[in-house]
Amino acid sequence: MNQSYEVKREDLRRFVAEVFNACGVSEDNSRTAADVLCYADENGFDTHGVINLERLYVARLQDGRINPAAEFIVKAETASTAVLDADHGLGLAAGAEAMDMAITKARGTGIGCVVVRQSSHFGSAGYYTSQALQAGMIGIAMTNLGSQTVARPLNGTVNMLGTNPIAMSSPAGVLPPFVLDMSTSVVATGKIRAAQRKGESIPEGWLIDDNGKAVTDPEAYDEGTGHLLMLGGSYETGGAKGYGLALMVDILCGMLSGANVGPDPRVLQPGGVQYAQEDQNIGHFFLAINVEAFRPYGEFVSGMDRMLQTLLHCPPNSSANKVQYPGYPEALKQRTGDTVALDQAVFNQLEQLAERLNVPAPVLVMEWA
Repeated sequence: MNQSYEVKREDLRRFVAEVFNACGVSEDNSRTAADVLCYADENGFDTHGVINLERLYVARLQDGRINPAAEFIVKAETASTAVLDADHGLGLAAGAEAMDMAITKARGTGIGCVVVRQSSHFGSAGYYTSQALQAGMIGIAMTNLGSQTVARPLNGTVNMLGTNPIAMSSPAGVLPPFVLDMSTSVVATGKIRAAQRKGESIPEGWLIDDNGKAVTDPEAYDEGTGHLLMLGGSYETGGAKGYGLALMVDILCGMLSGANVGPDPRVLQPGGVQYAQEDQNIGHFFLAINVEAFRPYGEFVSGMDRMLQTLLHCPPNSSANKVQYPGYPEALKQRTGDTVALDQAVFNQLEQLAERLNVPAPVLVMEWA
């Protein structure tokens, strides 16, 4: 049985920043990237947190797939829009900078929209919409997977789509904000790998085999015998909606910015499978909406409270259930202390990485079965 470990929040952020810095990333970008990555673990989205530190970031910084010395350059700009070239750098840092730009523009014009190209994996989309929340704005963030494909189009037999997540946050008054953070596939691939680590099966409806039958062994995903479904599953159960949303993300993140997209003609050519395994030239989309450009902020958040409270008062369909809204369960579970819980296997990975990079590991403050 895996144990759970706890480390200090600030110590975890310190460690992650030092790891990035040891890989050649500037101190400022290292601190920003650490904030983004640790946000996921601090808010219970551990599939997008430090579990990915070595696999998605350190390995790629060290072999050159991610440029540690990247300079983010604005390639086009208006009063309310911008295109940011991330120079193949850390998406964690480029995304945070792009949303800051969008927020600044929204203060002046009411709307700020910034797209990013030549980027890499940007972690949890919810971090960027939380930036907008802190500014009292509505935030939207999306990312594609660049050239990497992990899911098939509806009725197709070749992977042409990414998980292509979408996040949106809206402030409220006294109630927790509305926070939607979702993949356009039926599940994020990190949840499949989490089941692999724990030796657990996965629910029917996540993966199917070549004959369309449900697959519950998470190993089948990496073996190529289990195929990820789009949100909604089959056509009959609404899969066209997830499929359409995934394409929307590729349009806004890839086509609009000039980044790669999943449905690229190269995936249909001989050897296309190899091309589609590497997430080159990822694109992001960020939108900040200044509420006060549309109506007084106080009126808006009061209206949000009324709407959200009405949902919470909806009679449940059983005594075991309760009507909630996106962001509400996470707000109830949000840890208010100064520690972060990590899976034993993840903590062990961080200790090994610390030794390899000669960086002081996070200090264990508690463990339990």
